Amino acid sequence: YGANLISDVDDSILKEQNLTKGSYNMLISRIEPENNIETILQSVVESDTIRKFLVIGNTENKYGQYIKQKFKDDRIIYLGYISSIEKLDALRKNSNLYFHGHTVGGTNPSLLEAMSSHALICAHDNEFNKAILEGDAFYFSCKKCIIPLLNQDEINETDTFISNNLEKIKQKYSWHKVISDYESYMISSLK
Repeated sequence: YGANLISDVDDSILKEQNLTKGSYNMLISRIEPENNIETILQSVVESDTIRKFLVIGNTENKYGQYIKQKFKDDRIIYLGYISSIEKLDALRKNSNLYFHGHTVGGTNPSLLEAMSSHALICAHDNEFNKAILEGDAFYFSCKKCIIPLLNQDEINETDTFISNNLEKIKQKYSWHKVISDYESYMISSLK
């Protein structure tokens, strides 16, 4: 998988949702148990944060309905499924923290998109996420790891983590590099 670096975004979606830069945390995910949505939202509910928390994903399935029932908190905003990559990029870029709770699979496209859109990432602590993010993210394995992050007013590692992740997109995960690597592989396998 690959991603395109994001430079300019249309911030109009922030106004649509009555948000400002850094005033919210978020996650974008398939609303399924293996994506740690319950752990993340339980942390929000138990934290002292005043920031909003955006949940983006299809909540119309059985598990999504369960999540919406269980976590009725004024800070949690269920935006449902958003198909516009431009809106998603703007929301990721302007968030305080982007949560990536995925626990299965290899290189996750939504993680690369978060990295390329300048998001500060808090990811589930597993081998897949660590292989991509390395030391340039916050990691969680339980709600006790998340609550202190949510309660912080400012996070100091922001610039370093973001710039290192942007460099990874350029060097390892740009679509140009991915396509070039596939092309080289196919050419070499024909010989």
